[in-house]
Amino acid sequence: MDHAVHTFISKHQMIQPKQTLLVAVSGGPDSVALLHFLCTMKEKLSLRLIALSVDHQLRGEESQADLRFVENMCEEWGVEFVGTSVDVLSYKKDKGTGTQEAARELRYAFFEEVMYAYEADALVMGHHGDDQAETILMQLMRSARPEAVQGMPATRRFACGKIIRPFLMVSKNEIASYLQDHALKVRMDPSNEDTEYTRNAIRQHLLPFMKGSNPQFHKHMQVWSERAREERSYINEQAQKVLETVHFSSDVEKFVQLSKQTFKTFPLALQRTAFHLILNYLYVNQNEDISYLHEEMFMNLLNDEKPNASLDFPEGLKIIRAYDEITFSFPGEQDWKEYSYILEIGEDLQLPDESEIRADWFSGDGTEDAYTYLCDSHHVKLPLVVRTRQEGDRMHLRGMNGSKKVKDIFIDQKIPARLRPTWPIVTDQAGKILWVVGLKKGGERTSLSSGPWLRLHYKNKADT
Repeated sequence: MDHAVHTFISKHQMIQPKQTLLVAVSGGPDSVALLHFLCTMKEKLSLRLIALSVDHQLRGEESQADLRFVENMCEEWGVEFVGTSVDVLSYKKDKGTGTQEAARELRYAFFEEVMYAYEADALVMGHHGDDQAETILMQLMRSARPEAVQGMPATRRFACGKIIRPFLMVSKNEIASYLQDHALKVRMDPSNEDTEYTRNAIRQHLLPFMKGSNPQFHKHMQVWSERAREERSYINEQAQKVLETVHFSSDVEKFVQLSKQTFKTFPLALQRTAFHLILNYLYVNQNEDISYLHEEMFMNLLNDEKPNASLDFPEGLKIIRAYDEITFSFPGEQDWKEYSYILEIGEDLQLPDESEIRADWFSGDGTEDAYTYLCDSHHVKLPLVVRTRQEGDRMHLRGMNGSKKVKDIFIDQKIPARLRPTWPIVTDQAGKILWVVGLKKGGERTSLSSGPWLRLHYKNKADT
């Protein structure tokens, strides 16, 4: 076992001379063996070892005895000791989590606090090869996403340093032999035998079968884990090319926009990876309620030929496709929906989205663009009104006979459905639609007109 662990430590560059190492020690077989093993390295590498132990207060006097056992062992071995007690049951009740999750969160919060206090280089954990195999089997049971089935990393960043797991290539039986060879005493936690916990059920029923078929199963799982992480890292790196085509908001309210056609030009594996990286950005970390079913829902939306579609994801995330544009956002309640305002000549009117529209009289030759409107003043009944679309709205378009529904104008111009309800429309007092701002114009404009022209100019939020 010694050779295997030293080789693993060297391969992953886990420990360097003169480092401060925190060691998580419960008093059980794995952590006792770990602390003893590190003690054999302590003098040669000038290591500072600090054992950390947590009483979760779940087994009364028995768990307090575990804490005292670790403290006495550290005193005997000349190792610094920091212990604490945490109230798992109260925390569980407040947070609404399970017992195991609550215990883990409190335990790691303590580890992080001590890590910063001692400016430690690493937190050393006693997870071994059988633990790794159990973890991967649990992940396979819970998720079909490759990125969610990678096992425990040999090293990962944590607080001001990293977490390291030197025992991942050795089995539970090898650790038991190590303890016996060195006559080491340990404490046993009876909750580890409770098969109500999924991990314990896998440990007692599934893993023995796997290891009976292949005694090296734990090593295979560790090698698989390392390769899976390396390959996933490469795919994530390649997926950055996809994300370069995606717009990520820099506002307080997070949203993401992408082009459906551009997104689909990339290989399917990168599309899927980019999708989950987008979710990581929006959720901060991948939401546990997201499964491969959500991924399939998104891929179906991506390939659907309907011009408009939407998906509802956990925590209120909404994915909306409007023609080529796909938007991920957490839409809140709008402070405004429909509106109708009088637009006075010579004044600027600010709309709810902070865009502005101005009306004035204009004499001389004028040119129009998408955001400037000119109209023969003799054919307009004042005052003007700026409002949102109403059911049945129709307008007479310049240069065309007959009228057209405003709804059809939005469709023809491929305006996203989410923008249509608040799109500004200008009418005169009689209700005649003069301008669907930025899209289509009505009203008369003849070169033979005498007198001033009515001129409207629209500025969006970015230009105001």
